[in-house]
Amino acid sequence: MSSHHAPARRRQKVRQIHKPSVVSLFTCGMGLDLGFEKAGFDIRYTNDITSFACSTISANRPRVHCDEGDITHIRSEEIVCRSRLGPEGPDVVIGGPPCQSFSTAGRRRGLRDKRGAALLEYIRIISDLRPKFFVFENVPGLLSAAKDHVPFYDRQPGMKLTKAQEYGSVFAEIMSLLRKLDGYKVEWRKINAADYGVPQKRIRLVLIGSRVVDPALVIDDLAKSAKFADPKKAAAAGRRPWRTLRDALDGLEDNEKEHVEFPRWGTYLKHVPPGGCWVDLPKRLVRRAMKGAADSDDPRKRGKQGGRRGFYRRLSWDAPAPTLVVSPAQFGSCICHPDEERPLTVREYARVQGFPDSWDFIGSTAQKYRMVGEAVPIDLARAVASAVKKHL
Repeated sequence: MSSHHAPARRRQKVRQIHKPSVVSLFTCGMGLDLGFEKAGFDIRYTNDITSFACSTISANRPRVHCDEGDITHIRSEEIVCRSRLGPEGPDVVIGGPPCQSFSTAGRRRGLRDKRGAALLEYIRIISDLRPKFFVFENVPGLLSAAKDHVPFYDRQPGMKLTKAQEYGSVFAEIMSLLRKLDGYKVEWRKINAADYGVPQKRIRLVLIGSRVVDPALVIDDLAKSAKFADPKKAAAAGRRPWRTLRDALDGLEDNEKEHVEFPRWGTYLKHVPPGGCWVDLPKRLVRRAMKGAADSDDPRKRGKQGGRRGFYRRLSWDAPAPTLVVSPAQFGSCICHPDEERPLTVREYARVQGFPDSWDFIGSTAQKYRMVGEAVPIDLARAVASAVKKHL
């Protein structure tokens, strides 16, 4: 072949290997990042405030720069330099700013909490770096959080609330701030990770912003890409049934079985069948086992505790896992193995979230659980990334 064809071949090769660039903030265990990697993105920069997360990132992705520290103290210029980005900046900024202050399981302090204020730093970096897209994942509790939280049982019929006390006031403020970003449009949707092949019923808020396309198109493509559904509705919807815990743990070799132990209350779990919880305990044991959590002298609460099914929860082989929390041995959000009186191991946790078996988590057992529990399930992240990539 004549030599004048060679430059064209080289140019074609360059186009083939180019990957859109990603800056990742609040990276933790890299769940969101791995999903973007699978969809063909290049992770150029990561950040986390914890040393164990940064050590985990470095151990598994040594070529990816990781800044350890509070994002408040990291300038946008430093991110551009360390990610080896040109003046055009990254294609996408991704991240799930700390969500504990908005969670229904947390103190609901919203933006007054330092962890909530991290959202403002996320917005600052988007404003400075001007990515084509940004992806923000968080707990669905963010939708209903109030800036000035009033406990549910203290809200009386006809009670006059301030704007700050109204449900959704935090999210309204966040959306207002995001929509003030010059040239960006923002859309969001609440989605179930199980609908995307994750063997876990995990409802998440996914918010996508863009300055190059209408993000509603991306959200619509994300919704259409769901291939799984509740087994009772799957056939009618033309989808496959949700994947189960059995699917997730099939073939797993977990010789170490690294896990935390249940406290003394864990002895009651022997009375709970697979798929059950505290309501399946013998009635003679309920009051003692629940330590009053199912009882109340408050007339506003009496008889309303039955929906709280996280106490003494034992998983079922033939159903998806519930939302994995940062520790499987918490009293109100117990995650017990279907057959054994122990929590799921770290490696079982990781399988449910979609991490490869070769992924090396660095840190204490509690820190490993935290990295896995806080992660975005990788198959869900891949679906989000694929929807974004379609419009790049």
